Amino acid sequence: MNARFALLFPSLAIALIAAPPALAAPNLVKVGDTGKVSVWVDKESIRRSGNQARAALEWRWTESTPVPDRPARLYKLERQVQISNCENKSYAVAEGTHYADDRGIEPVNSYKYEETMLPYSIAPARTIRDTVVTFVCQWTPPAPAKKS
Repeated sequence: MNARFALLFPSLAIALIAAPPALAAPNLVKVGDTGKVSVWVDKESIRRSGNQARAALEWRWTESTPVPDRPARLYKLERQVQISNCENKSYAVAEGTHYADDRGIEPVNSYKYEETMLPYSIAPARTIRDTVVTFVCQWTPPAPAKKS
């Protein structure tokens, strides 16, 4: 893993290093698909605090897509941390990384925003973002198994 990436995004880097993609798959659940992109949420990453929910997402594109603000670079996978406001159905993206490959091995761009300055956007009804916000806000972890 890129050392600069690990320094910039320690929490995301730890989560990505902790389990190889094949082992992390059971924690990912597909929550939306437009035909051009599917969105997966790491259900183990969902953390609620008041009316907000934070989750790690994967956006998997069917075709290489230009990186915003850097159209010469292309990506097929984006991992990001989204913070959802469950009260007003808005969201903000705190950080993310674009990958040239569909396995998340070759990063081409990373970004991170100061959380106190995050611009929240309303998730329009019946969009993939609305689906993600709804899923994250309604997620309840399974109850721990009872000991006999």
